[in-house]
Amino acid sequence: MKFIAALCSVLALGASAVHAQTPANALTDFRAYTRDLNVLSGGFTQEVRDKNGRVSRQSTGTFAIARPGKFRFVYEKPYKQTIVSDGTTVWLYDEDLNQVTIKKLGDTINEQPLALLLDPTASDKLFELKALESAGSIGYVEAKSKKVDAAFSDLRVAIVALQPRELSWRDALQNANTIRFTDLVKNGKLAADAFAFTPPKGADVLKQ
Repeated sequence: MKFIAALCSVLALGASAVHAQTPANALTDFRAYTRDLNVLSGGFTQEVRDKNGRVSRQSTGTFAIARPGKFRFVYEKPYKQTIVSDGTTVWLYDEDLNQVTIKKLGDTINEQPLALLLDPTASDKLFELKALESAGSIGYVEAKSKKVDAAFSDLRVAIVALQPRELSWRDALQNANTIRFTDLVKNGKLAADAFAFTPPKGADVLKQ
C-alpha cells in the first residue's frame, strides 16, 4: 500500500539538546521511549527525493497514532488528504477529488516503516535494531526488517532529546523518504472518534 509506505512520517535536527548522544544510549533511549508508548501525536513534514537527489514531493500536516495499528494522518499541503485507520479498515480521503478509498489494513502495515511505532512488539518481532554513530546531540538507530523481500531499506530513526524525531528510509524505487515530527505529545488524550471516519456526503466511495 503505497500511501502507508509514504506515511511511514521532528523539530529541526539542529535543535539544542542537553542529553548527549552516543550509539549506546541512542538505542537505549529509543527502546525506553517506545516501551510504554500507547498514543503519539503532533505535526509532520514529509519529503521524497528521487535516486538522483531531486525533491519530488514535499508535504506537511498533523498526525496521531495509537497502538496497535490505529492512525490518522491529515495532509494539509500541497494537497488536502486524510488517511485514517481504526486498526482494521483504512480510509483514504482525497478532498480535491471528493473521493474516499476504503481498504482492509491486514498485515501490510507490518511491512512498512510506520510499524516501528505502531506495533508494540515491532522492535523484536519485525526488526533488528542497531545503534549507529551519533552526530552531536543527534543519535541514530538502524532498523533492519527481518522480511527478506521488504519493500524498504536503510530505515533509520533519529533521536533528539530522548525523542524519535525523524524516520528515513529508501523505498523499492530507491527514493529517499524522510518524515520529521514536530510538537510530539506522548500518551496524550485524543478525541473518542480520532480513528473513525465517515465519508462526506456526496463523496465517491471506492472499496478495494
